This record gives sequence, C-alpha cells and structure tokens, in this order.
Amino acid sequence: MLEVSDEMESVESDSIVDRIKLRITTAIGYLLPLIVSIPPMGVWVGLMTVPFIVYLILMMSNLIENPPFPNLSNPYTLTTTIIQIIAILFFIWSVVYLRKEKTEGLVTSGPYRFVRHPQYLSLIMLTALMTYQSVWILLHTDGFGWLSPDETKNLWILMLVAYAIIAVIEEMHLQKKFDSQWSEYRNRVGFFIPFVKYKSYVVEMLSGIIIPYAILEILLYITT
Repeated sequence: MLEVSDEMESVESDSIVDRIKLRITTAIGYLLPLIVSIPPMGVWVGLMTVPFIVYLILMMSNLIENPPFPNLSNPYTLTTTIIQIIAILFFIWSVVYLRKEKTEGLVTSGPYRFVRHPQYLSLIMLTALMTYQSVWILLHTDGFGWLSPDETKNLWILMLVAYAIIAVIEEMHLQKKFDSQWSEYRNRVGFFIPFVKYKSYVVEMLSGIIIPYAILEILLYITT
C-alpha cells in the first residue's frame, strides 16, 4: 500500500509540473503576439527587449540542476564563447551608433550598412548559441531542465518570430516616414542577414527565421 501511495504522489507531482509548463507556454503564446502588434510609437527599444527578456528568463530557469561551467579548452565551446562576445559588442555598437546618428535622419551607415536590423541580428546570434549550449547540455550531461531539447529550440523559434514581426512593423513606419530613401535602403541592404534581401516581407521574415534555425541544427548535428 505504501508503494502504491508513493507512486500516486509521483504521478500527481508529474501532472502538476506538466500543467504548469502548459500554462506558461500558453501564456507566452498569447502575450507575444499582443506585444508585437503594438503600433509604431517610438518604443522600439522597449519592444525589442521583451522577447529577449522572456527568452532569457525561461532559458536561465531551464537548466536547474548541475549546469556545467563552459570548458574553454574545448574548441567548440571556445568558438561559441568568442562569437557570443562579438554579438554582445555588435549589439552595443548598434545601440550607441543609432542613438548618436538618428537625429540626422535615416541611419544607413555603421552597423546599419550590413543589415537593416543589426540589433536583432546580434540578439539572434547570442540566443542561437545560448540555445545550442542549452540543448547540448540537456542531451549530453546530467543537467536537468523543465524544457525538453525540442521545447528549448521552439522557445527560440518563437523569439525569432516575434523579432521578425516587430521588425516588419517598424519598417512599415520607416517606409511612411522616409519614403523613397527607405525603399532604396531596403533594396540595397539585407533584413536580418547580410546580403539576404527580398522584395516580399513574408519571404524576408521566413528567411530571417529559417536560415538561423538551419544553422543551429547544423551546429547541433556536427557536435552531437
């Protein structure tokens, strides 16, 4: 009888955890579309941080048991760490440069000569590697998370979708404000990824999601 009781308590505990997971992921699914649907009102910095903060909180709480420290003697770990540092520096450069130059009108120089949304690109690079490291830990160590490897990747994809939608809304605002100047810039510079540009916003959004995801899967494939 004691064994049966223990088993029932274990099942109930697992059921509670599953319900909590479902409620959190469902809430995020409802909230993000509401957030990114806010019309342009000069609050792009605030909107930009929301998907990243949601991602960061959930990712940091994901590995709740024995998350190992990075082993910089491993070439893959060292490489990803260096790229993360570059992504952070690129983000800082983009923010500082935009704040300095935006009074002159449409900013198309500095980091903005590479992509139309360098801040999003830097956050995508940073979170892609965080996702890679989290999935690798979940698959290869005794680290334990409440998100599975697939759920961890899906969380990142949700963030990519949010950024793609925010970027398109922002560009619609810039198109109205700068007209032909913006059109020339858009035809010349890629959306999220350098040299990857299309006339269709839908195709640009999909490329900004599919290409980073494909790179993540390739990285996981060659290191697992």
